[in-house]
Amino acid sequence: MTYLLWGLFNIGIFLFFIVICFKATKLVREKLGLFASIIFVFGLLSFVGNSSNDNKEPNSNYIKTWKFVSEDSLKNNDSYLLSVDLEKTLISKYDLGIKYGKDRQGQTNIPISAYSSTTGFTSGTNWKPVSIIINRTNDNNKFEYFVDGVVEWKLLGATIYSELKEYKGMTMTK
Repeated sequence: MTYLLWGLFNIGIFLFFIVICFKATKLVREKLGLFASIIFVFGLLSFVGNSSNDNKEPNSNYIKTWKFVSEDSLKNNDSYLLSVDLEKTLISKYDLGIKYGKDRQGQTNIPISAYSSTTGFTSGTNWKPVSIIINRTNDNNKFEYFVDGVVEWKLLGATIYSELKEYKGMTMTK
Protein backbone atom coordinates (compact mmCIF):
# COMPACT_ATOMS: atom_id res chain seq x y z
CA MET A 1 0.00 0.00 0.00
CA THR A 2 2.92 2.31 0.75
CA TYR A 3 4.25 1.77 -2.79
CA LEU A 4 0.87 2.75 -4.27
CA LEU A 5 0.54 5.89 -2.14
CA TRP A 6 4.13 6.91 -2.93
CA GLY A 7 3.53 6.39 -6.67
CA LEU A 8 0.32 8.45 -6.62
CA PHE A 9 2.07 11.17 -4.59
CA ASN A 10 4.86 11.25 -7.20
CA ILE A 11 2.36 11.58 -10.05
CA GLY A 12 0.57 14.41 -8.24
CA ILE A 13 3.81 16.29 -7.56
CA PHE A 14 4.90 15.80 -11.18
CA LEU A 15 1.61 17.18 -12.53
CA PHE A 16 1.90 20.17 -10.17
CA PHE A 17 5.48 20.66 -11.42
CA ILE A 18 4.26 20.67 -15.04
CA VAL A 19 1.67 23.37 -14.25
CA ILE A 20 4.34 25.48 -12.54
CA CYS A 21 6.66 25.03 -15.54
CA PHE A 22 3.98 26.26 -17.96
CA LYS A 23 3.35 29.32 -15.80
CA ALA A 24 7.09 29.99 -15.44
CA THR A 25 7.61 29.66 -19.19
CA LYS A 26 4.80 32.16 -19.79
CA LEU A 27 6.42 34.61 -17.35
CA VAL A 28 9.85 34.15 -18.93
CA ARG A 29 8.38 34.77 -22.39
CA GLU A 30 6.61 37.94 -21.19
CA LYS A 31 9.65 39.34 -19.33
CA LEU A 32 12.60 38.14 -21.45
CA GLY A 33 11.17 37.16 -24.83
CA LEU A 34 10.55 34.10 -26.97
CA PHE A 35 14.21 33.07 -27.32
CA ALA A 36 14.71 32.98 -23.53
CA SER A 37 11.55 30.93 -23.05
CA ILE A 38 12.72 28.38 -25.67
CA ILE A 39 16.08 28.04 -23.88
CA PHE A 40 14.21 27.66 -20.57
CA VAL A 41 12.01 24.86 -22.00
CA PHE A 42 15.01 22.99 -23.42
CA GLY A 43 16.74 23.31 -20.04
CA LEU A 44 13.73 21.77 -18.28
CA LEU A 45 13.50 18.96 -20.84
CA SER A 46 17.17 18.10 -20.30
CA PHE A 47 16.43 17.39 -16.63
CA VAL A 48 13.40 15.24 -17.47
CA GLY A 49 15.25 13.25 -20.15
CA ASN A 50 18.26 12.52 -17.92
CA SER A 51 16.85 9.48 -16.13
CA SER A 52 19.18 6.53 -15.60
CA ASN A 53 18.54 2.94 -14.64
CA ASP A 54 21.43 1.41 -12.72
CA ASN A 55 20.00 -2.07 -13.26
CA LYS A 56 21.38 -2.20 -16.82
CA GLU A 57 24.67 -3.54 -18.16
CA PRO A 58 27.09 -0.71 -19.07
CA ASN A 59 26.49 0.63 -22.60
CA SER A 60 23.59 -1.76 -23.10
CA ASN A 61 19.84 -2.17 -22.74
CA TYR A 62 20.24 -5.58 -21.09
CA ILE A 63 19.43 -6.13 -17.42
CA LYS A 64 22.48 -6.48 -15.19
CA THR A 65 23.31 -10.19 -14.89
CA TRP A 66 25.58 -12.07 -12.49
CA LYS A 67 27.44 -14.85 -14.32
CA PHE A 68 28.65 -17.95 -12.43
CA VAL A 69 29.95 -20.36 -15.13
CA SER A 70 30.30 -20.41 -18.90
CA GLU A 71 27.56 -22.17 -20.81
CA ASP A 72 30.25 -23.78 -22.96
CA SER A 73 31.31 -25.94 -20.01
CA LEU A 74 27.87 -27.56 -19.78
CA LYS A 75 26.30 -30.48 -21.58
CA ASN A 76 25.00 -29.58 -25.05
CA ASN A 77 24.58 -25.96 -23.99
CA ASP A 78 21.09 -26.87 -22.73
CA SER A 79 19.87 -24.27 -20.27
CA TYR A 80 16.71 -23.70 -18.28
CA LEU A 81 15.25 -20.63 -16.62
CA LEU A 82 13.72 -20.43 -13.15
CA SER A 83 11.66 -17.48 -11.98
CA VAL A 84 11.41 -16.79 -8.26
CA ASP A 85 9.09 -14.18 -6.71
CA LEU A 86 11.17 -12.36 -4.10
CA GLU A 87 8.42 -9.98 -2.97
CA LYS A 88 4.93 -9.16 -4.14
CA THR A 89 3.31 -5.86 -3.28
CA LEU A 90 -0.16 -4.64 -4.15
CA ILE A 91 1.07 -3.09 -7.41
CA SER A 92 4.49 -4.56 -8.23
CA LYS A 93 6.68 -7.63 -7.95
CA TYR A 94 10.40 -8.16 -7.32
CA ASP A 95 11.65 -11.29 -9.01
CA LEU A 96 14.80 -13.33 -9.49
CA GLY A 97 15.64 -15.14 -12.71
CA ILE A 98 18.08 -18.05 -12.52
CA LYS A 99 19.52 -19.65 -15.62
CA TYR A 100 20.95 -23.14 -15.07
CA GLY A 101 22.10 -26.19 -16.96
CA LYS A 102 23.44 -29.72 -16.49
CA ASP A 103 27.10 -30.67 -16.18
CA ARG A 104 28.86 -32.69 -18.91
CA GLN A 105 27.60 -35.96 -17.41
CA GLY A 106 24.05 -34.60 -17.45
CA GLN A 107 23.45 -35.27 -13.76
CA THR A 108 24.19 -32.15 -11.72
CA ASN A 109 22.28 -28.86 -12.03
CA ILE A 110 24.70 -25.92 -12.19
CA PRO A 111 23.69 -22.23 -11.98
CA ILE A 112 24.89 -20.28 -15.02
CA SER A 113 23.66 -16.75 -14.34
CA ALA A 114 21.04 -14.75 -12.46
CA TYR A 115 19.33 -11.38 -12.58
CA SER A 116 16.78 -9.51 -10.50
CA SER A 117 14.17 -7.03 -11.70
CA THR A 118 10.89 -5.45 -10.78
CA THR A 119 7.65 -5.35 -12.75
CA GLY A 120 4.38 -3.51 -12.32
CA PHE A 121 3.71 0.05 -11.21
CA THR A 122 7.04 1.36 -9.93
CA SER A 123 6.57 5.13 -10.03
CA GLY A 124 8.75 6.78 -7.42
CA THR A 125 10.84 3.70 -6.63
CA ASN A 126 13.87 2.10 -8.25
CA TRP A 127 15.15 -1.43 -7.45
CA LYS A 128 18.93 -1.79 -7.74
CA PRO A 129 20.25 -5.30 -7.04
CA VAL A 130 23.74 -5.16 -5.58
CA SER A 131 24.66 -8.83 -5.21
CA ILE A 132 23.18 -12.15 -6.29
CA ILE A 133 24.59 -15.47 -5.07
CA ILE A 134 23.22 -18.83 -6.20
CA ASN A 135 24.52 -21.98 -4.49
CA ARG A 136 23.90 -25.63 -5.25
CA THR A 137 22.60 -27.75 -2.38
CA ASN A 138 22.94 -31.43 -1.48
CA ASP A 139 19.58 -31.93 -3.17
CA ASN A 140 20.29 -31.68 -6.91
CA ASN A 141 16.79 -30.26 -7.50
CA LYS A 142 17.26 -27.19 -5.28
CA PHE A 143 19.25 -23.97 -5.37
CA GLU A 144 19.88 -21.64 -2.45
CA TYR A 145 19.78 -17.94 -3.31
CA PHE A 146 20.87 -14.68 -1.66
CA VAL A 147 19.88 -11.34 -3.19
CA ASP A 148 20.97 -8.00 -1.75
CA GLY A 149 19.80 -4.69 -3.15
CA VAL A 150 18.50 -1.21 -2.55
CA VAL A 151 15.08 0.29 -3.17
CA GLU A 152 15.48 3.98 -3.88
CA TRP A 153 12.44 6.07 -2.96
CA LYS A 154 12.45 9.02 -5.35
CA LEU A 155 10.57 12.28 -5.61
CA LEU A 156 10.77 14.04 -9.00
CA GLY A 157 13.84 11.92 -9.81
CA ALA A 158 15.78 12.78 -6.64
CA THR A 159 16.46 9.97 -4.16
CA ILE A 160 14.78 10.76 -0.84
CA TYR A 161 15.46 7.49 0.97
CA SER A 162 17.39 4.29 0.24
CA GLU A 163 16.01 1.09 1.75
CA LEU A 164 18.28 -1.97 1.97
CA LYS A 165 16.60 -5.24 1.01
CA GLU A 166 17.84 -8.78 1.50
CA TYR A 167 16.18 -11.92 0.21
CA LYS A 168 17.25 -15.48 0.78
CA GLY A 169 15.62 -18.80 0.25
CA MET A 170 15.48 -22.07 -1.68
CA THR A 171 13.98 -22.80 -5.05
CA MET A 172 13.22 -26.00 -6.90
CA THR A 173 14.50 -26.74 -10.40
CA LYS A 174 12.17 -28.07 -13.06
